[in-house]
Amino acid sequence: MRKKGKITALLGTVLLLSVWLGLRIWWDGRQPVTVQEITFFLGEEEHRRLKLWHNYYNNTEYLFLPAYCSQDMQVQVTMSRRGALSWDGQALGRQNLLYDLTEGTHYLQAGNTEFTVEVMRSASVPALFLYTSSGSLSHIEAVKGNGEPALYEMVDADGEVIAAGAVSKLKSRGNSTFLEDKKPYQMTLEEGADLLDNGIQDKYILLANRQDQSLLRDRIMYDLAADMGLAYSAVSRFVDLYVNEEYRGSYQLSEKVETGHGRMALDTETGRTETAFLVTLEYPNEDRLAEAEHYFTTGNGQNVIIKRPAEPTDAQRAYIADTFAAVQEDIRAGRIEETRIDMTSFARKYLVEEIGKNLDAMYTSQYFYQDEPQKDAKLYAGPVWDYDKTLGNPLIERTRAVDFQEPRGIYAAMEQADATWWYDLYQLPAFRETMIQEYKETAVPAIEAMLGGKIDGYRDEIWNSAHMDYMRWDPFEDFKYEEELEFETSYQAEIDRIKEFLNLRRQFLDDIWLEGRKYDRITFDPGEGSMYVTYVDAIEGRTLNQPRDPKREGYQFDHWVREDTGEVYDFTACYDGNPFVLQAVYRPEEE
Repeated sequence: MRKKGKITALLGTVLLLSVWLGLRIWWDGRQPVTVQEITFFLGEEEHRRLKLWHNYYNNTEYLFLPAYCSQDMQVQVTMSRRGALSWDGQALGRQNLLYDLTEGTHYLQAGNTEFTVEVMRSASVPALFLYTSSGSLSHIEAVKGNGEPALYEMVDADGEVIAAGAVSKLKSRGNSTFLEDKKPYQMTLEEGADLLDNGIQDKYILLANRQDQSLLRDRIMYDLAADMGLAYSAVSRFVDLYVNEEYRGSYQLSEKVETGHGRMALDTETGRTETAFLVTLEYPNEDRLAEAEHYFTTGNGQNVIIKRPAEPTDAQRAYIADTFAAVQEDIRAGRIEETRIDMTSFARKYLVEEIGKNLDAMYTSQYFYQDEPQKDAKLYAGPVWDYDKTLGNPLIERTRAVDFQEPRGIYAAMEQADATWWYDLYQLPAFRETMIQEYKETAVPAIEAMLGGKIDGYRDEIWNSAHMDYMRWDPFEDFKYEEELEFETSYQAEIDRIKEFLNLRRQFLDDIWLEGRKYDRITFDPGEGSMYVTYVDAIEGRTLNQPRDPKREGYQFDHWVREDTGEVYDFTACYDGNPFVLQAVYRPEEE
């Protein structure tokens, strides 16, 4: 009797569990499926899996596939709960396998929820998969410099594994770029690997290029510097970045400005007072200086951060500051001691800044180095770094006193507060002679190569990847303002903008450096109105570029007149080499 009672109780328990399980399945089946519950397994590698990304502007899910995922690759779709899956109305069967994953719009039925899925596929560039130890980027992106361990795998466009292993620290980095939604990172590998076909290294930078709609300016300027022969110019390549199963966009994987580990051949850790060193200039910005453990300020107020040695002694710090000050004093005094500086590297570095019309020239991300005095006591300029705000970048604010979208004009060698090196050097005949020779022999061929096909090659290489990035991050803000999506037109226009700027920039520099044309600045007087840029750069024998119209409350700008003659200025006329001032003429706004 007791045994029978136990069996009855057991059967009752089983029945209750069955009913509960059935109700749970029924209830789960009535709940909408979320995109986080859907996973796509790419091929036979179980760890390579992707989540959908939801675009809130058009209410569409995106599946961003790496370049190696061919159309006929086996893809398994899974859901974290029970339920049937179908793709474009066809049930996927017990294995949930897709064999023909074409690009374009598809419909995924998951349980009782239907998703519109836009499939996009990259091409030509490797995929970099990162898996953080926390499974999230929250900690890494909370504060600049935060980091944690991770795993990585890099796969080329043909599906071959380039390298894989452990990352001892993946951290966030950048200054203004860290404030963007798409953030840059640095990864330090536990064991060095060759990710750039340039030798084994253990530190790599992932540049987001969020402030550059072309995604190309850094790559163009790094390679331009390398083509000009500037030592230690960073090697880089484009990659599609995936972090914790989510597509993060098109990134530029780059070498770090660093000593050792296959980078700069400087032994900065000998402990000797007269040490090799690597320094960089920085803005007078308290937040940026607070992050720098070791820096000094020159006599004219320029902040210089000591990057290497990593932990300089007081004696080493004094030696570096004195060396830097001695060079600065020589230059300001109007002399160049070729035993103190390497003229060729300074000339090439200046040319990179001037050709790109770099916003940050002589202010930040400007590196200089010296080997041990026993080997070479000269100060060298370089390597290059951080050129997203060059080549007429339209995202540079138009509220500045310099028009950075205008290809004419000397900028790096302008006299600027707390940053006078290029200006002082530019005044010296010995420097200008070397610089112009380098321009003719190294810069012009490098520019011609860029305009002759290299820029178009970068565009072709990154096109599909840039298209995916465009959809993921909306850099032209089409989604944001509910405008028609025109990636092909918008992106090609940005490439054309770079090429036009570089071509006109070269024409301007040819005019003043090779042809000896007279170069002046024509001042514009807005009167009771206002304008940010109050001059244009005039080249003898060339027409003037008309500036943006000034603004005056209650009036509309009408035309410009010469202050000396009162004549309306004709912008189709060539400048004769005699400077003048132009005054604004307004008319009352019509009521």
